[in-house]
Amino acid sequence: MISIILAGGAGSRLWPLSRKFFPKFLLKIGNKKYSLFQQTFLRVKKFTPLEKIFIVVNKEYKFLIKEAIQDLNIKYPFTNIISEPEVKNTLPAISLGCYYVRRNKCLKEDEVVGIFPSDHIIRPLNKFSKYVKKAKKLAQQNNIVIFGIKPTRIETDYGYIEVKEKIINDDEDNVYKVEKFIEKPNFDLAKNLIEAGNVYWNGGIFFFSLKTFFEELKLYQRSLYEIFENLDFEKTETFYNKINPVSIDKGIIEKTNKLVMLALNDIFWDDVGSWLALERIYKKDKNNNIFISKKNVDFESKNSIVFGDKRLIVSVGLDNLIVVDTEDALLIINKNYISKLKEIVEKIKNDTTKYHKTVQRPWGFYTILLQKESYKLKLINILPQKKISLQKHLKRSEMWFVVSGVAEITYKDKVITLKNGETFKVEKGVPHRLKNPSKTKILEMVELSQGRYLLEDDIVKLEDDVIF
Repeated sequence: MISIILAGGAGSRLWPLSRKFFPKFLLKIGNKKYSLFQQTFLRVKKFTPLEKIFIVVNKEYKFLIKEAIQDLNIKYPFTNIISEPEVKNTLPAISLGCYYVRRNKCLKEDEVVGIFPSDHIIRPLNKFSKYVKKAKKLAQQNNIVIFGIKPTRIETDYGYIEVKEKIINDDEDNVYKVEKFIEKPNFDLAKNLIEAGNVYWNGGIFFFSLKTFFEELKLYQRSLYEIFENLDFEKTETFYNKINPVSIDKGIIEKTNKLVMLALNDIFWDDVGSWLALERIYKKDKNNNIFISKKNVDFESKNSIVFGDKRLIVSVGLDNLIVVDTEDALLIINKNYISKLKEIVEKIKNDTTKYHKTVQRPWGFYTILLQKESYKLKLINILPQKKISLQKHLKRSEMWFVVSGVAEITYKDKVITLKNGETFKVEKGVPHRLKNPSKTKILEMVELSQGRYLLEDDIVKLEDDVIF
């Protein structure tokens, strides 16, 4: 079986811990050691050989995925990481993965593919693996299989699957024909559906053979099918511009007559959709509080969640609140307003929705030390033999100071070497590039940016390297 992991989604409902350039699947939730993506990868590894695990990820996150796997000390073929030029929802991502697998691995069309989101918490693993085995068997019979989760609460952020006819086939008595989908119902409708008793949550995990997938894509999404049939993997930027965003649910699952649902009984499943998910993942104290903090002192709080890992948090008399503390943003929100968080984040007009103070990049990382209205101070670390893109800034100038190591600077048409203690100024609008020529030492620099606009999107990339 082929497994495709979908690594996407910024997770704005988990702001300020999740940011656009540090997405939800990189968060360590439900496990102190592994991120959500790492948990997913290790789960899939239990029933799929490494060479048959593929990952579809936005190009901005590809290096983060590689680093996450390297941290697991697993020898993985990184050519199996497939980059999307831009986010186009789940069906184009799945199509990209399936076509890549068919073209590069020369597999038979009856090979079964499992689709797994990268941000789920699922346990116990041994039971889940048995359900995967059953789903594979069903998919080999020309079915598209979807996992259904029995609702445990009234939830308006999930899709619902209504089932009627149970398929009795040996021991597969928890397999159903799907009657219809209800996408994110309002509270009253969700309540009525759950009371009716014949609905499940859409678990977002699918199984099908390559042959079945291509047939259904051709039947229900002909234009998308034709784009992928003629794609050139060396020119994904070009053909992705022609694709309209569509989810696999809307594009195929809600239309096909080959769909069956496999109910996951006695399985804990959560997609960590918001901060309220922590109430289902972590144990509460006697006052219904959850404290996920290295340094926390509480006095008489109740029904609250406190999350932070940097500094001492003292909570006094909190009631029904969620507090999330990071280096550059503090969230304090009443649980009754948690559904508004995504809308609120969209209205924040600064870099705290995109970046943390320390930002990982393919070439290393930088940390914002100080930021004022007209200047910003950063500490930049460039890994050995790495370099930033050739770029220019339209609204700011920069002054570089080498703290440790040697910098190789491309400026206009010149290459300049900058040693420890030396400085260099980059004027606004001038093309430049920074490189660490050392094979062993990290280049450490301080950067002072000055100008009327200091957000990170003031970068015009003139030339960028392939990450790996």
